[in-house]
Amino acid sequence: MRRTTGVLVGLMIVATAGCSGETPEENTQEACSAAEQLTVALDNFDMTLSPGATVDEVRDARDTVREAWQELDAAADDVAQDRGEALDEAWEDFEQSVEDVNGDATIKDAADSLRDDAVEVQQARDALADDLGC
Repeated sequence: MRRTTGVLVGLMIVATAGCSGETPEENTQEACSAAEQLTVALDNFDMTLSPGATVDEVRDARDTVREAWQELDAAADDVAQDRGEALDEAWEDFEQSVEDVNGDATIKDAADSLRDDAVEVQQARDALADDLGC
């Protein structure tokens, strides 16, 4: 029974390995899925630690945990990269908006647009900081 659960978890991990999503939302979903897979693998490892378990069963369970951890680690990198790219894009939009203000315009004319772009930079920064645990 334990071995079957470990094999199923391993297959779930292999099925999603190396599959970076097309969008930040997909990458976030994949990271959440990978986090859940790690929880399942750790629970399976804990169940393996019974008095009748063999060393091979414990090592197999450990290997499944390793695979789940590696999947989560890679997925987390994708999410962090997405957040960094979102911050870069927000910054570039903000910088370009400031540059695009007509030299003859008043700040009052451009303030709402510039404020919106600054808010986007702040939101991208907050998302990145949240991912980093800041």
